[in-house]
Amino acid sequence: MDGKIMREFRTLFRRLTTGVTLIAVAGETSPVGMTVNSLTPVSLDPPLLLFCASLTSKTAERIAKVGSFSVNILSADQQDVSTHHAGRPLAEQTWRWQESESVPWIEGANATFRCRLDAEHPGGDHRILVGRVEEMFGPATPATPLLYHGGKYARLSYEDTETSGRIDELWWTG
Repeated sequence: MDGKIMREFRTLFRRLTTGVTLIAVAGETSPVGMTVNSLTPVSLDPPLLLFCASLTSKTAERIAKVGSFSVNILSADQQDVSTHHAGRPLAEQTWRWQESESVPWIEGANATFRCRLDAEHPGGDHRILVGRVEEMFGPATPATPLLYHGGKYARLSYEDTETSGRIDELWWTG
């Protein structure tokens, strides 16, 4: 694809606000992770989700080898976790790893999904990984989410859907 089209594609997609997630997998000696904003729910029955990873992603290679991983929806207080796993390593780790059934996950995330790799599909210069959710959990009250918009981090205060009108009945209408 020509460079001008690639730049325009990236520029226009930066107008889409997304959540920020950490994908984590057991490494040889410690957890390995990558920051993604391409998380998408796929199915309720069975519960499936997907995300995209570069063909050069070492984390995606490790997921293919190990077969299980976690998806962690980050809160605004976890920007350091995102930055570190997006390729700008911090000198010191400021977060805590937990583990269940040999799958690492990040403490304090707004939601965590422990998954088994269900499928992998080609997607140009990326691969599309589909995870079957085996366990999910999160705090009773979510924190302010960490968002990504315009090529930078953004924040939006959490608003209780019970008082602002529910949209969950419309969300999965396809």
